[in-house]
Amino acid sequence: MKKRSRAPSPFGIAALDLFASALGAFILIAVVIFPMIGEVVPDIPAPPAPTIMAVPTPDSVVCPVCPTCPVVAAVTKPIDCPVCPTCPVPEPVPETICPEVAVPDPVECPICPPVPAPVICPEPAPAPIQVNAPHFRFPHLDIIIALDITNSMGGRVASLKAEVEQLAVLLNRISPSFGIGMVAFGDRRWESPLFLFPLRELSGPAANRAAFRTFVNGLSVGMGTGRGTNPDQPEAFYDALAAASRMTWRPRSERRVIVMVTDNPAYSEEIDRSVQVATGIGRPEGHRVSTVYVKTGSGNQPATEEFLRSVAEAGNGQYVRDVGGSLTVNLLLSLF
Repeated sequence: MKKRSRAPSPFGIAALDLFASALGAFILIAVVIFPMIGEVVPDIPAPPAPTIMAVPTPDSVVCPVCPTCPVVAAVTKPIDCPVCPTCPVPEPVPETICPEVAVPDPVECPICPPVPAPVICPEPAPAPIQVNAPHFRFPHLDIIIALDITNSMGGRVASLKAEVEQLAVLLNRISPSFGIGMVAFGDRRWESPLFLFPLRELSGPAANRAAFRTFVNGLSVGMGTGRGTNPDQPEAFYDALAAASRMTWRPRSERRVIVMVTDNPAYSEEIDRSVQVATGIGRPEGHRVSTVYVKTGSGNQPATEEFLRSVAEAGNGQYVRDVGGSLTVNLLLSLF
């Protein structure tokens, strides 16, 4: 019996050999490549960033070409780069020179020692200024105090009593010798408008100082009124100034001052005469008439100030406004 012929099959022996070969090649490739999967690929180094040149300072110079060049010390003369011969020569760094000190003979700078490195010279300290304050002191001094003792001046009378010792001590310190006289005055309508203490030297004899203290302690406002009256505001200013001008100065006194202390002016008909008397007193060298205005609230204040200022100007003295009630301070201000 004759066998039937069969058609060729894709799954024959030859096809199986082909598949087996392909599978083997795949397994071989997998064995070689798979172990490499998951490994970190090293980064490719980035190109170097451009070098930023450092600005040379007085202490260091950076090589302008090669960044690997070490820092070299700043110098005043050009030098070659110690690493790369192709480096251009750096610019010299200017060196600070000490200013020349003006002296008779040339000498080296006394402040900056000679060193190779650049230095900045400190400015020489200025020489200390010596201030010799003049020792203030009055010459031989005579002062006559003309004090208003009307009722409105009770505070200044009390002040003089409290400060009489201080006044003597202070005058003794600012003058080699001093004398004091006093005129206590009120109104010309009083029975006794004036009380006088003749000028005496108080810087030496203790008896004179005790006598002046007794006179001051015996003062009181309105003490000379008696049976008189005081209905008006002007005071016996002219009489007091005239009485002070007739006192005898000490022969050795060089500064002679009359100080009028009041809160009211002279009588209207005596204003011009008061200014004339002050002019005559203040004419000689070292003679003065000063005024102290005590503001008590009575009378015409602008008129009083104007009158007292004119008397002080005529007498070449000082016009002083009362400074807080201390009669000693007012008297000292009137002496200049």
